[in-house]
Amino acid sequence: MPFSNVPHADMIGKSAVIAQALTPELHAYLVSLFPTPASITELYLKYETSFAASLKGDPEKVKACEADREALDQAIGLLFGLGKAAHRKDPTILGQLGFGTAKKPAGTGKPVGKPVGFHLSFGNDGKPWVALTRISSAKGYEVWTCNGDPGNEQNWKFLVWSTTCKKILLSGINRSVPNFLRVRGKRGDIVGPWSNWIALDPV
Repeated sequence: MPFSNVPHADMIGKSAVIAQALTPELHAYLVSLFPTPASITELYLKYETSFAASLKGDPEKVKACEADREALDQAIGLLFGLGKAAHRKDPTILGQLGFGTAKKPAGTGKPVGKPVGFHLSFGNDGKPWVALTRISSAKGYEVWTCNGDPGNEQNWKFLVWSTTCKKILLSGINRSVPNFLRVRGKRGDIVGPWSNWIALDPV
């Protein structure tokens, strides 16, 4: 993150500039730069067609194929960049977009340890957060939530990803219903076992 290591006073000043610069118009423009489902499909189909047409070696059709490929590659690159940026909030997003990673052979790499000391606390503002003892073999932590039967695996969904084990804020959680929480460590594609779940009462 660009301002992660600056003092608080600098962080306030720098973030104020960003908050002022990000007008609704600029936000709408930024969104417009990214491909839509319709546009990415159109680019893919156009490239697929031009590639088939170029196989006979016609120079003009080969040139058109290269141009179509470049346009599709640029659009996919934008999606990949967005997915990488969103990875900090949802580490599953790249997979959902179709950017799969090569799976390592089973049994390779040091296993990720079991979470210890997973607990729930509240800040002075009443907002909930969780913490646990650091897992030395993990690079980050996934917190999942469930507002149904915690014994049913299908009721669990990803809530937040954190690179720190201390004070993981539970943003986006629905406090109007009972919630159950659990955590696991993760390093690359290797995930550790789940913690015991804990309950967060509704307000």
